[in-house]
Amino acid sequence: SYFSNNSTSGGVALDKDENDEHSFESLTAESDLLPSTDGQVIADLSRTFNAPSPAYSNRQVREMYLDAKAADKAGDRDKAMAILTELREVTPNDMRVVRRLARMEEESGNLAAARRILQLALRNDPKNPHLLHGLGQLERKSGNDSTAIRYYQRAIASDPNFPNPYHALGTLEHSHGNIKSALSVLKEGLKACPENHRLHHALGDVYLDAKALDMAEKSYMEGLKHGPHWGRPFVYTSLSYVSYEKGQIREAKNLLRQSLHINDGMHAQGVIALAQLEESEVNIEEARKIYRECIMSYEKKRRSRSPLRPRQSENENISNQFSKSYAGDKWASVFKSWARMEEIHGTFETAHIIYSKAARLFPNNVNLLIRWAQLLAEHGDVDKARLLFEASCHRAGDRNADPYRLFAEFEMKMLNFAEAQSILFRGAQAVSESSRASVDGKSGLATLFHTWGVCEDHLGNRDRAEVLFDDALRVTGSGESDSAIRSLILYSLARLYFLKGEYILAQHCIGLSLKENLLPGGNSRIWRLWARVAKRMDNEHLAKQCMEQWLLRCREERGGNASDLSRLLSDRNVESSPRLPERTGSVMKEMLGKSPWYNKIHDQGRVDKTWHNGDFLWELL
Repeated sequence: SYFSNNSTSGGVALDKDENDEHSFESLTAESDLLPSTDGQVIADLSRTFNAPSPAYSNRQVREMYLDAKAADKAGDRDKAMAILTELREVTPNDMRVVRRLARMEEESGNLAAARRILQLALRNDPKNPHLLHGLGQLERKSGNDSTAIRYYQRAIASDPNFPNPYHALGTLEHSHGNIKSALSVLKEGLKACPENHRLHHALGDVYLDAKALDMAEKSYMEGLKHGPHWGRPFVYTSLSYVSYEKGQIREAKNLLRQSLHINDGMHAQGVIALAQLEESEVNIEEARKIYRECIMSYEKKRRSRSPLRPRQSENENISNQFSKSYAGDKWASVFKSWARMEEIHGTFETAHIIYSKAARLFPNNVNLLIRWAQLLAEHGDVDKARLLFEASCHRAGDRNADPYRLFAEFEMKMLNFAEAQSILFRGAQAVSESSRASVDGKSGLATLFHTWGVCEDHLGNRDRAEVLFDDALRVTGSGESDSAIRSLILYSLARLYFLKGEYILAQHCIGLSLKENLLPGGNSRIWRLWARVAKRMDNEHLAKQCMEQWLLRCREERGGNASDLSRLLSDRNVESSPRLPERTGSVMKEMLGKSPWYNKIHDQGRVDKTWHNGDFLWELL
């Protein structure tokens, strides 16, 4: 399809339909086809002849599955899920149906439902590598990397010739900065599956980040040799990174343009890379031209296959209705990238128009609505921003609390704390009572409760604020990937206790916050608070030491992202383990896998953005 997601990043689909070539007659387990005794043969035959007739023939089942795939790719997710749900009842042992249904639930944000589907199927087939890999992908998206690793390892043990878990485990290790472990896993996978193009591509990515450019190029070329035609744009894009690192800027641009000549130019990643490369060289008009031409082509394709398009002559007005986007369509990112560039180098009006066009094409994309609302808010159009925030909450429904939290923070910045309180209550009620929300702390409830606690403090309800901070800790995920939000909540508790005059408890929470903090040694705001607590406790020596740490962290933070990265790497004990602490994984994912020119056009700022943005809420009054 035009919009297949075949990059080597961690976010690959749960279901790649590896078994589509197999017939439905082969769904029975192999052991069931090899009875050990004549008596068992007779018993099996008796059950077969006496069994009730199936509701659908094998041919009908296959046609239904193909119809579900076609509906999914055409963007009609409701129809696809309805067919798959019916098929699951008819063919409960068909793992393709299970994986596709779980993937669609996951893409809709229903992580809990996706997990239930896969776990239920795994009970009946505990060594199925596809299910184990799918559960690993789900846990990875949920931020539970340790659990994901265990599922990947079980999948590899169940079928050493299945390439997907090698790829997933290798890219996960890479995202944590564990180059040695990533190389080991990917090379092991290539021994079992020497012609798997995705493993070659992932290996090239590791070499690229390790600056082994010749080896990266060799791995990418192997991926190009063994990969399908539709996968070539991704390889050309990665090869452009190698050329850029070698100083061959013109060759990098040629490779990116070559990536856009395949699949009718529908390679969103290549469009973004080429436009941002031009932007990094301050060729704004050229970057704008790339965005405009590629998006016009994309819009034309979405309109030309729309069932709502009237059959009219070219001289007549054509409906602005578009067909639904394909499953895996990444073009919303192209619109966001263009809008970001216009916000910096263009005008507010241009960025506003881009978001408007994107919203028509992707009406259910909550993140687009939020970005658009934030743009309007920054330029003083408060009423329209409020309408868009409200629309984002409506789209999110009861699946995720983040739109409600961002809407409330928008109101808090205008000192409308009562309105923010109402929004936060509505979001907490919707998500906490939903059966579709994630049960592992990934529904955004923790950050919502934290924001709500700060809001209550601004309203003078400090006892209520303390309860909400406790609730935030209760719903926070238990993994190290959630250390940042735990550190922020504990810091806010410390601030609350300081305001209430409970200095011993405040100091205790500061210590816990430092232990959980994303960056070794914490950050300047923790040390400044501790200095204030020490002064109130008449401990001048401790206050002086805290102020010294505050000045040190302030200097480090002025170094931005590069300084933060060096601190992350220095925290690793290479002798005891080559792995980075797991809590750094979310940060390393942001730092790795970007184009070499990414930092030239993006203000990376701080890596502990969740912590820093949450702390800012305290300074509103």
